Amino acid sequence: MSHQNSPVLIPTVDISSFLTNPLSKEAELVVSEIKDACMAVGFFQIIGHGISPDLQEVVFEGAKSFFSLPQEIKEHYVGSPGRGYELIGTQALDPSTKPDLKEVNIILPLQQFVISCSRSPFCKGYFVGRDVPNRQPPYRNFEYPNVWPTQIIPDAQFKDPILKYHDAICNLAYQVMKILARGLANLNTQILEDFCHEPIASVRLLHYPPHPASDDPRLVGAGAHTDFGAITLLLQEDGSGLQVKAPENDAWIDIPPQKGAYVVNVGDMLERWTSGRYKSTIHRVINTSGKDRYSVPFFFDGNLDFLLKPLDSPSEKGITVEQHMRSRYMETSTS
Repeated sequence: MSHQNSPVLIPTVDISSFLTNPLSKEAELVVSEIKDACMAVGFFQIIGHGISPDLQEVVFEGAKSFFSLPQEIKEHYVGSPGRGYELIGTQALDPSTKPDLKEVNIILPLQQFVISCSRSPFCKGYFVGRDVPNRQPPYRNFEYPNVWPTQIIPDAQFKDPILKYHDAICNLAYQVMKILARGLANLNTQILEDFCHEPIASVRLLHYPPHPASDDPRLVGAGAHTDFGAITLLLQEDGSGLQVKAPENDAWIDIPPQKGAYVVNVGDMLERWTSGRYKSTIHRVINTSGKDRYSVPFFFDGNLDFLLKPLDSPSEKGITVEQHMRSRYMETSTS
């Protein structure tokens, strides 16, 4: 299989005109360019998104603070239902590879429950969701109480900035969903609002340790996979690693980080919903840089009770977002 260093198929789009005036001619160009990218490869990068570089940086610092803790301390946050730390090697996204070489700390907004770091209900990850002080167990799936590592990291360095970032990235994801909806003639505004109401939307703090190119070829940072949900917005630090499989020739295309930009990709849920118009494309992470790699993906997966039906088949029975996500988590668990 060939490899390309130039991300020719992955455009970078300045969305500031859409955020300023979504009805302007410039905004229509944004919609058109992103629509074309979603139909061709399902990946694009965005700039002009309005999220502060300072906020992005403090989130990375919080992630590094957590992952630099001694292993025995991090493991204190492993194993509790709906929250915790994921150990290296507990998730295999690609059956042909060994379990992924990453460790994860997952955070969700206050409005929703944070989904499993390994995208499986059986994995070990760090979960935070909506605060419901008066709710008693048993809890609904994805609605567990919040837990923060306040005993080891001050809230000002971890909890507070991550919640602030969570709000900002969730709002940005909603704007991206509006752009994507504008590219679909038969997706009305109310359907979009129903999908985006109290969504499952998770921030994941990822750490990929380096591994040499000569190592076992089955060992990768994150195996070849597609994402389960609607869209993913990925913030990367400097350094290569993320690769997308080109649909036309199966070549792996590097997506080098642009400082402050977000790599956005279509997930399986949106591909199904759009009857295949928008593509959910296979991608992976290979960290042969010799350095630790940190990234912060955000998964926007919609309202748990929203009924997913292909736009071209409105009479189809469909499944809920919760049913879709639980089914996909089960497929990637190595527990």
